[in-house]
Formats: sequence, C-alpha cells, structure tokens
Amino acid sequence: MDNSILVVIVNGEKGNKILEFVHSMGITDVSRYYGRGTMQNKLRRMIEVGQVRKEILFISIPSDRETEIINSLNKEFLLERKNHGIAFIISKKDDYLDYRAIFAVRDKAEEVVEISQEAGYFGGTIIEGGEDLEKLSSLLDLDIGQDKELVLMILSSNNANTLSLLLKEKLDLQNSGETLVTLGVSKAVGLYEDSVFAGLE
Repeated sequence: MDNSILVVIVNGEKGNKILEFVHSMGITDVSRYYGRGTMQNKLRRMIEVGQVRKEILFISIPSDRETEIINSLNKEFLLERKNHGIAFIISKKDDYLDYRAIFAVRDKAEEVVEISQEAGYFGGTIIEGGEDLEKLSSLLDLDIGQDKELVLMILSSNNANTLSLLLKEKLDLQNSGETLVTLGVSKAVGLYEDSVFAGLE
C-alpha cells in the first residue's frame, strides 16, 4: 500500500492533541519536531519578541485515506480558521495543487528568512536541528546534518520557482554543500494568500 506524507504545523500546546487524534485513527508513524515561526521585523526576530513556538508533525498515512484524514483534522481542530494551524500533503506525483513546499537546509536559517523577506516573501517555519532530523532526511530525501536548521515555506507555484532560483543564487547552494528542494502539495487546509504571495500565516 502506498503511503503519503502529511505535514501538520500548530502552536506548541496543540501537538499532543494532534498526536492523540491521529493515533485514534490508527495512524502511528509520526515524527515530531520543534521550531519557530518567522517574523518580518529583523530586530524582533533577534530578540525573539513575540515568537510562537511551533510543533511540526510529519505523519505517514495511507494514500487512499488522504482526504478522510485531512478533513477529519480540519473538523476537529478548525484548521481552516486563520492562526489555527495548517495541514498539507506532500505530493510524490503530478496531482498537486498550485502550491509548492520549499525545504531549505542551512547553518543559519535566518539567512534564508532575510533573503525571502527582502524579496517580498513572508511566512514560514524554521525546524530546529538535532539527531531526530535523521528520519526526516530519509522522508524528504534531503541531507540534513545535526548542526543544520530546516526552513519550510509554502508558496504558490510561480513564486516558489522564483524564490528557489533566488535562494540558490544568493546562498551559492551548488558550492556550499547545503540543499534546497521544492515539492508539490496535493491537499492543504489553513493556507492563506494575499496579493503578494501564498504562504504560511
């Protein structure tokens, strides 16, 4: 049976409830990570004023249950409401929505955030490094070292392509040994977009 990767990002206090809920649906293959949201103001980021701790869950689910599980999560946790969290499924096929998930591996994640925001792309989550990222490396087919951080952003397809090229150029990724991948998103709830970009709120 084929499996898909469901990603859920919520404020820290909700992580345990999400885990309990998916376990009640018979889903047990869950990788849990901690991170922080990104803010527009550089000074506020440096002193961590107003930063909200995030929990990021990567959940392996049967592909034929994608719609059932993501709809159940939305119904239980009201993810369609702004600031209630997001859930999306990484597509391994060509049936994705007009969204892409960008995963950028970097020694200093703030560099990715600053370049993105200077170009007008806001929102995202920084996943903190550590030994636990080994499984995530395998899931995403990414080389994530223990001393690295992972920046996750979701953008509309056109913007994702533009930002990916910009990051590769600015960070010299080809020669730095660091990595950036862009993956399709097949189902999602909790994403918001404005006239500038489509991304995480």
